[in-house]
Amino acid sequence: MFRKFLLALMTALLAMTISTSVFASGHGAKEEEVPPESLEPEIGYYQLTPDITTNLATLNPREKIHYLRITLSLMLADSRDTSIIADVEPLIKDAVVTLLGSKEFSQIASNEAREKIRIECREKISSILNEKFGKPLIVDLLFLSYMYQ
Repeated sequence: MFRKFLLALMTALLAMTISTSVFASGHGAKEEEVPPESLEPEIGYYQLTPDITTNLATLNPREKIHYLRITLSLMLADSRDTSIIADVEPLIKDAVVTLLGSKEFSQIASNEAREKIRIECREKISSILNEKFGKPLIVDLLFLSYMYQ
């Protein structure tokens, strides 16, 4: 009697193990998995935080001090590059602050000036990334906010 019970118990455990492994493997034929390297890159965005705030250059010491505050987002050619951008974010911020700090109020206070500064920042960041990684990594640079006083 005990042998029959033990045999039935072992048979049930074996059946459960087989059915569980078939269920976990996808009920039959496995689908081919595509390695992540072969996937086409998707455009991604990386927002630099916090906002960048810097004083503007003044030639006359009696002139009022002006500042510029911007929120930047980088459009990446490949969304998987966000960790690379995060690693070099301090370099990017330094380059942008240096560029903006060299401008006078009259050079930033119009829509045309804003677009010119956006292009200058994009080119500067692209050159830094190209120098460091051999490719620019970014497609475009977007100003999410642009406030000056």
